[in-house]
Amino acid sequence: MKPAEIVRATFALALVGLANACSQGGLPPFDTTPKSAPPGVHEDFTRVGVCYNSKTATPRQVLDAARGVCEPGTTPSLIEQDTLLTCPLLTPVRATFACLKPGMPPPPRR
Repeated sequence: MKPAEIVRATFALALVGLANACSQGGLPPFDTTPKSAPPGVHEDFTRVGVCYNSKTATPRQVLDAARGVCEPGTTPSLIEQDTLLTCPLLTPVRATFACLKPGMPPPPRR
């Protein structure tokens, strides 16, 4: 095969794989690095991040993914969402949650 044919075949295979992934509902939400706290801000909770596709994942699935990484006895509370290329192409949105201990007020959403 010539180099141009190899490139075309690779591109076509990548498109087929992408179409297949999208047709099967995409990837489920999964944990990732959360967005950092603003400089100089002390927080009394742990942050967790979840990557997800807003077209295929339900809010419950995203919350369940956050629950799975929060410490036992804490409850995830959404802080913010962003799409600044921190997650893979098929799951482009990152949600950052605060893992709150019982009785802690939820932090302000940004």
